[in-house]
Amino acid sequence: MKISDKAIGYFSLLALLGLFAGIAYGMFEAHEKVTYKAYVDFKELGSLQPEDPVVIRGYTVGTIGKVTWLGDRARVEIKFDEPRTIREGTKFNNVNYAIMGQRRLEIVPNKNGKVLPEDFIHQGNFEPGIAEALRYMEDVNEQLNHVREVITLITEGDSTHKSVKEIYETVMQTTEGILDNADKTLDKLSPAIKQLVGQLNQAANSVADMANQVDTTVKVTTDALNEKIAQADSAIHAITEGTKKAEQIIATIESTPAVDKLLNTKDLVDRANDLVKKTQALIAAIDTKGVKMYDDQGKEVRLFTWKNTNLIGKTAREKAKLRAEKGESLPDSGPAESE
Repeated sequence: MKISDKAIGYFSLLALLGLFAGIAYGMFEAHEKVTYKAYVDFKELGSLQPEDPVVIRGYTVGTIGKVTWLGDRARVEIKFDEPRTIREGTKFNNVNYAIMGQRRLEIVPNKNGKVLPEDFIHQGNFEPGIAEALRYMEDVNEQLNHVREVITLITEGDSTHKSVKEIYETVMQTTEGILDNADKTLDKLSPAIKQLVGQLNQAANSVADMANQVDTTVKVTTDALNEKIAQADSAIHAITEGTKKAEQIIATIESTPAVDKLLNTKDLVDRANDLVKKTQALIAAIDTKGVKMYDDQGKEVRLFTWKNTNLIGKTAREKAKLRAEKGESLPDSGPAESE
């Protein structure tokens, strides 16, 4: 089969395209293998965006890759054109380098720090530029407008608020009225105040007199109390002396031979027994039938006599009571009347 020149041309063209594609892919793979990446966090990003340049001492060494927003900060990926060694202490500054607000990332390397790994998260510094200054100026102008409105409201007022001048005049009028009323009130209260002061002076004098009287009373009471305390001490001393004397008497009695004989002999007991026997004999001598009593010799003893018996008049006890009520004294001699 004979191949035409046209087909040979197509095949040649495809072969060249494939060769160029392979070379390009190989260069891309080689570039990807040697590219070194770094990650920097910024609290404020400004207008920095992907493909913005990354420079060291003014020379471009890479570009900004992917930018990720993490809520309170932005994480920026840096793609270097060639491998770079980043040490501890290296600074990453987000700066404005053009009049239209363009930004780039400037790296200030440190040669003496410890080498950091590729996945280490660096902290970047944001430097305000022209755009930020213009934004700040807008904020300042807005604040100045608010201040101007407040000043206008204070000086001139509006439909719902009075001006400072009007408020001042109102306050001054109110103050003058209060002072006038206060003067009038003081004039009215002056007599009452004088009377009150006089009463206070009189009360103070009375309190002073009362204090003097209280001092005198306290002194008298104290003297009387001291006297009673002295009497109580004397009584206690007398009781103590009496107790000592009683103890001495008891000791004397215990040491007396007669008392010892009385306590240790049976004479008193024998006499008591003899008295009991005589009492029993006397009871036995009573004639229960005739209610009679006889003595030791057998003679009858009368239990009741009519002598000195008063059945009609007052008894001797009643008469004695009567004389005691009248304040009379008892007779010196003579036997007492019996009931």
